[in-house]
Amino acid sequence: MSRKWRSRSLARRAITWALNLIILAVALGPILWGLSTSLKPTPAILRYPPQIIPETTTFEHYLFLFETGIGRPILNSVIVSVGSVFLCLLVGCIAAYALARIKFRGSAFLLFGTMALMSIPLPSLLVPTFTLLANAGLTNSLIGLTLLYTAYQLPIVVWIMYSFILSLPIELEHAAMIDGYSRGQILRKIVLPLSGPGLVASGLFVLTFSWNDFVVAVAMNSSEATKTLPVAIYGYLGFFGRDWGPLTAAAMVSIVPVIVVFLFFQRFFLSGMTSGSVKN
Repeated sequence: MSRKWRSRSLARRAITWALNLIILAVALGPILWGLSTSLKPTPAILRYPPQIIPETTTFEHYLFLFETGIGRPILNSVIVSVGSVFLCLLVGCIAAYALARIKFRGSAFLLFGTMALMSIPLPSLLVPTFTLLANAGLTNSLIGLTLLYTAYQLPIVVWIMYSFILSLPIELEHAAMIDGYSRGQILRKIVLPLSGPGLVASGLFVLTFSWNDFVVAVAMNSSEATKTLPVAIYGYLGFFGRDWGPLTAAAMVSIVPVIVVFLFFQRFFLSGMTSGSVKN
C-alpha cells in the first residue's frame, strides 16, 4: 500500500512539475526570445532557421535607441508613473479610510459608485476625457496625462484600500482616540503603517497601467516632447517593415524596470503581511 501511495505521489509531483515548466516556458518564452533578438546583429536576426542563442552578441540596437533620443520618453514615463502612483495612493487612502471608518449618509452609494466606475470600459472614456483635457489646456502635457491616469486608477485603489482597512482591528484606533489622536494622525501613524501590503498592491496596479499604457497616451499627446515610452516603442515598427533589433531592444528597456520594481517591493509585501499578522 505504501509503495502504491508513493508511486501516486511521485506521479502527481511529476505532473505538477511538468505543468509548471510548460507555464514558465509560455510566460518567459517571448521575453527570452525578445532579449535574444535584441542582442543579435541585424543579419543574424533575419537568418533562417532562427538562432535561439546568438553566436555573437552586440549592443548596437540599445546604443541606437539612446542615440535616437529614447531617454526623453523614458523620463516622461517615469514622471507620469511616479506622479500617478503618488496621487492615487494619497487620495485613495484618504477616501478609503473615510468610507471604511466614518459612517455618513450616502457612504454606501459612494462605495457602489466606486465599484461601478471600475466596470466602465476605458475606450468609452477617451472622447469625453480628451474634450475635458482640451478645454482645460492640458493636452500634450505630462500633468494632464498624470491626472488622467490618476482618475482612471483611483477607483481600484479605493476599493483595495477599503477592503484592507476593514480587515484591521478597529480597537487600535479606539485606543488612539482615547490618547487624543485625530483622524488624520490615526491614518498616518496607525492605519498606513499596518496597510503595507495594500499600499504595495495598489501602487503596483497603478504603476503597471501608467507605465504600459499606449492608447490613452497616444490619444492625448501628439507632441514629441511629451511622448511616453510605449508610444516611442510603436515608432520602431516602421512604415514599410519591422526594424526588429531596435524594436525588441526598446521592449526590453520597457520590461526591465517593471520587473525590478516588482521584485524589490515583493520583499516589503511579504514582510508587511507577516508583521501585520503578528500585530493583530
